[in-house]
Amino acid sequence: MQYFLLTIFLLGAGAWFGLNSRTMARLRVPPSLFTGVALLLFFTILPTAKEGLFYGHLKSLPAEFIALVFACFFLRKPEPGARTRHGLLQVMAQMSYVWVAVMGQVLLALIATICIVKPVFGFPLAFAALLETGFAGGHGTAVAMGPLLVQNGIAAGLELGLTSATLGLICGIAGGVFFAKRMVPVAPLPTAAMTDAESARLDVNKLLVSLALIAAAYGFGVLLKGVAEQEVLPRLAVSESLKSFSLPLFAYTLVGGIFVNLLCRVSGQQRYIDNHTIMLLGDFFLEVLIFAGIAIIDVRLLAAGLVPLLILCALGLVWNIYCQVHLRKHMLPMPYGEELALINFGMLNGTSAIGLMLARMVDPQFKTPAVQVFAESSALTQPFIAGGLLTLLTPFIVMQFSPVASIAIFAGLLVFWLFFGLATAKRIRRDSARESVSS
Repeated sequence: MQYFLLTIFLLGAGAWFGLNSRTMARLRVPPSLFTGVALLLFFTILPTAKEGLFYGHLKSLPAEFIALVFACFFLRKPEPGARTRHGLLQVMAQMSYVWVAVMGQVLLALIATICIVKPVFGFPLAFAALLETGFAGGHGTAVAMGPLLVQNGIAAGLELGLTSATLGLICGIAGGVFFAKRMVPVAPLPTAAMTDAESARLDVNKLLVSLALIAAAYGFGVLLKGVAEQEVLPRLAVSESLKSFSLPLFAYTLVGGIFVNLLCRVSGQQRYIDNHTIMLLGDFFLEVLIFAGIAIIDVRLLAAGLVPLLILCALGLVWNIYCQVHLRKHMLPMPYGEELALINFGMLNGTSAIGLMLARMVDPQFKTPAVQVFAESSALTQPFIAGGLLTLLTPFIVMQFSPVASIAIFAGLLVFWLFFGLATAKRIRRDSARESVSS
């Protein structure tokens, strides 16, 4: 208990520093990131500290807290009036754009891994998953993908994933600010008003009920993992490798979240699912997850994979710039398409928070629907890509299928969403022209 309280104290100290640092506040850098880096430097300078109980406690946190994060994410209920308010076509265009951008990252990384990384550096094809993991996914996704990458032959999967996420964050901030300055002169940011979720007082009953629901989802995931991997697989598996097949706990707690949500809906108790409280707890779990994941990085393991990772990150940055400069003109024809693409640039390189920070630079009052369309489309993309199910399956896909088949799968997804997005954009232009004529 004392080590967990020490973890909370360090995170709280980092949050206090962030609140009192104009730079950190302006860039919206989460306290878990710079606090985790500070603790990483401490363990790197004093490696004997890794022999202590606190370091062992930190190593146990990522696997548990990523399971809690996924339980929270899939436990949420649909918000009233969550249907698109800014037009289905605009949301479909945004969704298609994100799919094309993310599949482009995966495809470029896969081709580079096949042609350069594997023959020159000797890494398996699962190395290609590191680009989407860090850039479109972020630090939370990197921690989640760590065990899966290790399972697919990348010993430093966690370290390389977190490094990719950090590089992506830097590229997102630097590149995004560059594009924002070209769009409009950057004015001093106004003091952001607290949202209802941030300013509302927590209700103790809602907090306890939300914790109970999260615990139920987590417990169901633990039960499901035990039944699936200790009872079902050993009896049904035809090979020894399949009998020992194991998925991380979070793969089961997300099912637990869906199950508890469904149970509440069927029993008429869904009113007790409070999204604001659950997401507040989810944000807290994510902060602990990122902090612990960064703090336990073994810097020595980065040496062998750093150069090929930089190659992938360079390709990813070039692709994201291409999407921002050229592709968005064809796929996001809305009047606010440039602002929406800027949010996407921040998300595709770093996190959604970086994208929103960039949006505030060019649209301080959020007068355009860009943020709303981005949020509404995220509900349709995040469960699958940029940290979703397809992201988690990517290492297994590229390892189980031949290189040609793997390229065909991701290229097929890219081409499908590209043509779908271009067709949607064409219809948006036609509807806009019709409205202009009628007015």
